[in-house]
Amino acid sequence: MIFSKFDNVKIAAIAASVPEEVVDVLSKLEENQEDPKFIKNFIKNTGIKAKHKCGYDQTAADLSFTAAKQIMDAGYYQPEEIGVLINITQTPDYRTPATALTLQKRLGLTKDCLVFDINLGCSGFVYGVSLAASILKTSTAQKGIVTVGDTLVRGRKHIKLKRSSNTGLLFGDACAAILVEKNAEDGFCSALMSDGNGFKALGSPYNAWRHPVGPESIPGDDIAVFNFTIGEVPALLKAYLEETGTAIEDYDDLVLHQANMMILKNIAKRVGMPMEKVPVCLDRYGNTSGCSVPLAIVDKYGNAGENKEVNLLTSSFGIGLSWGVIGFRINTKDILPLTVSYDTFDDGYSDDVAMDMVLEE
Repeated sequence: MIFSKFDNVKIAAIAASVPEEVVDVLSKLEENQEDPKFIKNFIKNTGIKAKHKCGYDQTAADLSFTAAKQIMDAGYYQPEEIGVLINITQTPDYRTPATALTLQKRLGLTKDCLVFDINLGCSGFVYGVSLAASILKTSTAQKGIVTVGDTLVRGRKHIKLKRSSNTGLLFGDACAAILVEKNAEDGFCSALMSDGNGFKALGSPYNAWRHPVGPESIPGDDIAVFNFTIGEVPALLKAYLEETGTAIEDYDDLVLHQANMMILKNIAKRVGMPMEKVPVCLDRYGNTSGCSVPLAIVDKYGNAGENKEVNLLTSSFGIGLSWGVIGFRINTKDILPLTVSYDTFDDGYSDDVAMDMVLEE
């Protein structure tokens, strides 16, 4: 593992945003093309009963903008204070330029800011926060924003998505923003790992440069992913505890990527954390990719109305394969309530272009 210690950096605020539309998984029982037995088994095995879905006019960047602006409007930063903006998504607005640049514009950040995208999925939270903290620690920047999340449910205009029933029901649309800042009194540690040998375990290989034409699918090997998760993730959590000289009992919660209930229960059991200390939000939001850890934190503490410090152990894992762990303390007043995003962005481009007609055929 790559272990990092950030003595003078803290996670200062967390916010998350979802679109307005709610999809009830049970409603799929009314659709003739879905097998009722499959739907019932899916709900039983995954725990997912509902999720949120963006319309065609809203993207992950819009949800990220809402979350980042919520932190700004709450008084945690001014635009000129941000020296780093990292946007982590698998569903960017454009192939080029980086979607982070449009977020910079929309948030009113200055030119004195490092701004870029990272193409990561489920592990996005731990990777993004670690990278932002590394930049702060080695630069003159004082504050940074990490936006993370995807819109894997919403379709693409004029294109019929071809997804398996499993992946079609699994994912939910959501994004989060995390404010990271220098503070001599606080700090946290992270541990990161990856394994490119598993790049085929989860992925969307078509419609980019190597395979320009193909289905909008997310093929994968469910058994390989499950075995990876219940093997590698508990092992890294245990290694992190040993490296930091802490025990699982020292943490108020173990916040895991919301993959499915079977995986959450297996990991918790293997590291000795009771399920009552493992926040669960996938039943209402689905698997929200890189956003799921901060969303679970916001879901539990965002409306708590308390002013207390909590010690959280978090782990994100998935596509890549990539996985990581971060342990940090945060006051619950700095975890903002979940917002529903109505934001959209008119970039001046038109959808009425010839290529859309070709793809539609």
